[in-house]
Amino acid sequence: MANSTKKYPIKHPVNWYYGNYCVRKCFDKEERLSQHGEWLQDFASKHRNLTMTHKEFLTLFHDHMALCTLNDSFKRRSIGWKLFEKLQDTPNYDSDKMVVEGGRIKTTEGELEPARRCLACKHLGIH
Repeated sequence: MANSTKKYPIKHPVNWYYGNYCVRKCFDKEERLSQHGEWLQDFASKHRNLTMTHKEFLTLFHDHMALCTLNDSFKRRSIGWKLFEKLQDTPNYDSDKMVVEGGRIKTTEGELEPARRCLACKHLGIH
């Protein structure tokens, strides 16, 4: 996570959260991403004098805002870039059905299917 002690204008942690949490989890729900992005930008513009750390924003978002409808265990889970790419290639990925159990991401119905990439992409080393 970014420097957790430095306070930033609210627009910075909002954009950071949207790009690193929202987009990496709800990439399969474009309309939701658009609506939530607009809501977060509206929140930032209404509170433009507010400053907070990334950690404070995470607490605010996870504990006091009701925007996100994902399972709480999945909502709070950070998704790195490599995992994000893997989830994009996972056939049974549905952000509404994701949970985290024992540190592993699963669906509410069981395990995730192995990620699949086209052979050309795999051989060229691209996503």
